[in-house]
Amino acid sequence: MKVCLRPAVRFYLTSAFAVGLFCSTAAVHAQDTPAPATEAPAADSPAAEEKGEAEVEKDSHTVAVEALLDSMNMKETTQQTVDQMLQMQIQQQPQMAAFQDVMKAFLHKHLSFESLKPDLIKLYKSEFTESEIKALTDFYNTPVGKKAIEKLPTLSAAGAQIGMQRVQANMGELQTAILKRQSELQPK
Repeated sequence: MKVCLRPAVRFYLTSAFAVGLFCSTAAVHAQDTPAPATEAPAADSPAAEEKGEAEVEKDSHTVAVEALLDSMNMKETTQQTVDQMLQMQIQQQPQMAAFQDVMKAFLHKHLSFESLKPDLIKLYKSEFTESEIKALTDFYNTPVGKKAIEKLPTLSAAGAQIGMQRVQANMGELQTAILKRQSELQPK
């Protein structure tokens, strides 16, 4: 059985995009909370750089981000999002079903919450002050916040699917435009 790698590569990129979209979208649903003028996002210290990328300094800002990620059920939601994206890709590319277990193992290894957590902590710390993180945590502990957490994986998967369908439906237009540009760039 011959399998084109192009759909597999597209799947990995789509899955990574969807998980990234989910992780970034989760914060968008929170309340806008102005930060106090005296508080600024934590800067990376030389000591933090020496610890390596996998470790994150356990200051109060980090602890607040960890609490936010917990309140968002990020571990379960990340796994659910990856699984949904895998199922969506298998439905769109049935020839990839034979590789479902391989892809699932790969995705859960490289896109698991545990593997993403240090980077997510750094990301949230760079974008939100500690007081904003605490406000987000408060929001995600409300009924509406809990509903947002519950619905985000489905919304992210559906949004990614809408985007993929839109691109696929209009791929001819892109190919025509690329061919036109290619002919314009050819020496005459």
